[in-house]
This record gives sequence, structure tokens and C-alpha cells, in this order.
Amino acid sequence: MAADAAKLYPRHRDRISGSEDYVVRHFARQNGITPAQVHQLIRRYGSDRAKLVAAAKELRASLRPAKAMLASGRRGGRFSAGVDGGSGLGRQ
Repeated sequence: MAADAAKLYPRHRDRISGSEDYVVRHFARQNGITPAQVHQLIRRYGSDRAKLVAAAKELRASLRPAKAMLASGRRGGRFSAGVDGGSGLGRQ
């Protein structure tokens, strides 16, 4: 009977390794945060993937209002420059 490779070499997909840069970059890209933020979350919550995903969502949500405030200071949108979005001609 052959040995079960999954039992011999378990893959800890439910954990995030903070020491592996490619893992941190991938997790950061997946969750819309920076690698530095991933390291902070790992220090705070540990390496459990489920906890880190929840914390990343919470972090993104807490940062979202700040971005909305920045956007409100801009001009009124794509039509504010006097260009009609459909034809590229100026408004008359």
C-alpha cells in the first residue's frame, strides 16, 4: 500500500507565512492591501488565513471613507472638462 502524500507532506493552506515574500505579495494582491499591511496584520492576528482575510476586509473598509473624501474634492466627473464623453466634441 502506497503512502498517502497528503498525510506525509501536509500543505498548510490555512496559514500565511510572513517570512515568505512571494506569499505575502500574493495575499496582499488578493485582498487589495499592501505587503506592509499584511505584515502588520500577521503580527496582530497571527498567521491564520481566515482571520487575516477578515481583518484585511475590515482594513479596506476603514480606508474607503478616506478615499471618498479625496474624490469629493475633485471636479464633478468626466463631463466637467467641457468634453462630451460620447463624441469627444466640446459642449455647446
